Amino acid sequence: MTATPGGEGSHRPPRPRYQSDLGEAMRVQLKPIKAIAQNQSEHTQTLAKHTAMFEKVTATLDRHTAMHKEHGLALSGLTIDMHLAKDRDEQIIGLLHTLIDREDGR
Repeated sequence: MTATPGGEGSHRPPRPRYQSDLGEAMRVQLKPIKAIAQNQSEHTQTLAKHTAMFEKVTATLDRHTAMHKEHGLALSGLTIDMHLAKDRDEQIIGLLHTLIDREDGR
């Protein structure tokens, strides 16, 4: 007995049935593939929106950080000025006490 393609004794299914099975398998897989593609597209859009929001928030944070540094430097300068003024005030008060003591000692 000789094996004929697609006939009895063949090691592969008959060609028409194989093509039919392949076509059916592709039709069955097409719907989930389309659903996955749609889902991926929606996730890509969502990711793009979140990325844009993140970049906007990051820019705002960068501006606030820069302002914080500027305010910190300004505050340091004011603190130094306050200490210098306090020292000058203490010197003036000390000089006034000296003058008062001299006048009282006359």
